Parts: sequence; structure tokens; C-alpha cells
Amino acid sequence: MSITSLILTELFGTALLIIMGNGIVANVVLKGTKGENAGWLSITIGWGFAVTVAALISNSFDGAGWLNPAVTLGVMINGIGDAVAIPLDMTNGQALAFCFGIMFIQIIGAFLGQLLLDILYWKHIKMTLSDGELGCSNVLGMHSTGATTKSIPLNFLMEMVATAILVFAILGLGHWTVSGFIGPIIVGIVVLAIGLSLGGTTGYAINPARDLGPRIAHMLLFKKSGSVSDWTYAWIPVLAPLAGGALAGVITLLAN
Repeated sequence: MSITSLILTELFGTALLIIMGNGIVANVVLKGTKGENAGWLSITIGWGFAVTVAALISNSFDGAGWLNPAVTLGVMINGIGDAVAIPLDMTNGQALAFCFGIMFIQIIGAFLGQLLLDILYWKHIKMTLSDGELGCSNVLGMHSTGATTKSIPLNFLMEMVATAILVFAILGLGHWTVSGFIGPIIVGIVVLAIGLSLGGTTGYAINPARDLGPRIAHMLLFKKSGSVSDWTYAWIPVLAPLAGGALAGVITLLAN
């Protein structure tokens, strides 16, 4: 795997992840869509399939299929599969800088994917914003996550634990004898399980790029409409998943 293929697949793979994942949210929460009010089950199933499809396509073009800074961090800390994780012979410092560069690429991909999704749903977004405060909340909901309570410790812990479970599963795939297309399917199932079991309080971002990139897009596009991007909460779906990914990487490294 070359650096070019890794960068491009992480960029466009993360964009695809957002288009499909936040696409199902948009279809459920926006006014006048075919899937309006389809419910939480539709969102969790849709996100599970979005992860599977995006990772499958990324892998098919010789990519790693991380699409998530927390996963990238967990892989970097764990150090398994270095031939896949780090495509060149790098020092530890170079590898660290490279992996953080990939995280930035993932955020850019999420931002670009959300911009395209906003264009695709633009008419329904405008219809939804006309509903006032509830409409603004739903438009933010198709971009980023939010918590049902204001408990910072519990919200942080939920995102951290949920992400740790995801990264544990991904790191575990490195020890299984599975063909290339089975891994993304398993990860999609894990994401579905996390959404159904742990997603009810914070909306299970479990991916800093998935939340931060679209939230930036929301801020740029809808600030004048009065739709607030909720930056007071935004640090939790960024830092908590990174903490969960790091925790899974450290524990798996010590267990090896």
C-alpha cells in the first residue's frame, strides 16, 4: 500500500462514510423526505451499512479502511500490522506525524462528504429550518451528535467506552484469519450493535472526524439561519473517542 493510496482512500472513504451515514439521519429527521420519522432502528442499521460499504470500497482500492481518527490512533499505539499501517520505513516520530496527518485527512473527508450531502438534501433542509427551533435541531442532528443529558462525565464515558469496543473489535481482526471483505462486514455489525446498545444517550459518534467535519460544515452553512452548532458539547465526541481508541490500543498492546 502506497502513501498516495492510503491518503486518497482515507479522504474519499471518510467522505463516503458521511454521505451514507449522515444520509440516513437526514432521511429520517428532515421534513418531507420518504423516510421521515423512520426512527432510531433505521439510523443504526443505516450507519452499520455505511461503515461496511465505505470500508469495503476503501479496502478494494488498496486502502486501510480506518476512516476514523480513533481507529488510526488505536492502530498506531497497538503497532500491529505495521506493513499496512505505515507504508514506509519510518522512525517513531515520523510515523506519529504521518498518522496525525491521516487523522487530518479524515476530518477533511468528513467535511467534504457533508457538504455534498447538504447539497443533495438542500430543499428538505430549507423546509425543515422553517419549523423553527425544532427544525434547527434536526438540521444539526443530520450533521453531528448530541447528548440527551448534560452530564459531561457520563457522556464522555459513554463515547469513550463505545469507541474502545469498536477499536478492540478492529484490532482483533488482525489476529483472525479472514478474507478482505469479511472484516468490514464484521465492523459494520459491531457499529450496529454499539448503536443499538450504547447510542441512546450521545448518538454514538465513536469517530472524531464523523462529528467534527460535519459540525464545521454546519457552522459555515447555517450560522445565519439561526441554527446553533453546539460547540460547547463538540469537544466530547472528539476527545472521548480518541481516549477510547488510545485505551483499546494500549490494552491490546499489553495483552499481546
